[in-house]
Parts: sequence; C-alpha cells; structure tokens
Amino acid sequence: EVAVTLHHVRRRLPAEVRVVAAGHPLSGRALRARRVYRQWGRLWLVLGLPDGGVVSVEVADTDVLEMPVASAPSGTGTLSAEDARRLLGLLEACIARAATHAVMTAGEGGPR
Repeated sequence: EVAVTLHHVRRRLPAEVRVVAAGHPLSGRALRARRVYRQWGRLWLVLGLPDGGVVSVEVADTDVLEMPVASAPSGTGTLSAEDARRLLGLLEACIARAATHAVMTAGEGGPR
C-alpha cells in the first residue's frame, strides 16, 4: 500500500467529492473540495457547504482518491499549436507597442 501524500490529493483538486464514511454527518453528500492540508498526522479536505460555509473532513472519509488526476494544475491548461501561435503574435504586438512607446517618450525626456 502506498502512503497518500498532500501531493496525491492536491493533484485531484479542485473537485466535487462525496463523503463516504457511514457515520459522518455529511455521509452521501457531494461537496466541492477547495484545498487539502495536513494536521495531527492526517490529511484533511476543506469542503464548501451549500450555505457558503466550509467544513474540514478527513481525506479517508471521502472518495477524493478515486477522482482522476488532473492533467494540468488548477487554473492552467494546455494550448493547441494554433493557440500558441496566436499567443506569440499577441506577445510580439505587445513588445512592439512597448518599444514604440519607449522611443516616443525618450524624445520627451522619458517617463515622468
């Protein structure tokens, strides 16, 4: 058996997880997992409640480890070749604009 680490869980977040522990008051509820942390030698998930509150639930009491691992960290994604070309074009335009602005302001004694 492999020890579960923060890294194992973090790679699956954010995700909707189900509380699976039979005796837990939230058993059977699907809630959004916001983050994971370690305390008292155990891993805990911070879950968002429908009323906007949060609650901490032990990782072992949820199905988070059954979730697929995200292919890219939260907040990031992968670009297609066409998207990468468009992004490079935008960057080149920004660099050209900045260079033009620098030349124009250099004749005025620079930025104030």
